[in-house]
Amino acid sequence: MYSLTLSENDHITFQLYEASTNSEKRKSRKRSFFIFLALGLFVIILGYQKEDSFLMYYGVFCSILVICFGNTYLGWRHKKHYIKHVKNKLKDLPEEIVEIEINDDQIKVIDRVSNTKIKISEITLVNEIKSHYFLKLSTGPSIVIPKSNPALNEEVLAMISNFNLQHIIKLDWKWS
Repeated sequence: MYSLTLSENDHITFQLYEASTNSEKRKSRKRSFFIFLALGLFVIILGYQKEDSFLMYYGVFCSILVICFGNTYLGWRHKKHYIKHVKNKLKDLPEEIVEIEINDDQIKVIDRVSNTKIKISEITLVNEIKSHYFLKLSTGPSIVIPKSNPALNEEVLAMISNFNLQHIIKLDWKWS
């Protein structure tokens, strides 16, 4: 049995990874970018129609800002949103002790709320980044395992190979 400490940063990393790999959330971010750009173009057209040079130049300026810094702003804004979400969710519990044991066909997870046994066959996907493993369960949630214990890391890799689990490795992943 391995004892891990899950911090706020572990949960934030998981949220950011999920947001950056979820196709719906990526589409939403692109849509926001194009909405900002369309608003700038609308102001340009409105200024042109009303023969208001200030409004037209203001639209040009805003459109250039969106093209140059729109994705950076949206990345910052979404990151801030996920950090706030995790902080609100874990308001009184900044760190959580979790015990994990990997057996022949199941994973036993003990945390402050539950004592759970999960069949390894119910793990649909293992995402690996430089600092964590995220075990996606068939029921929807994921198990977050920080790579702080080398022996546990070896057991997770052995479990992946023994059960032929789908394994996505993104060691160079970072939030953008």
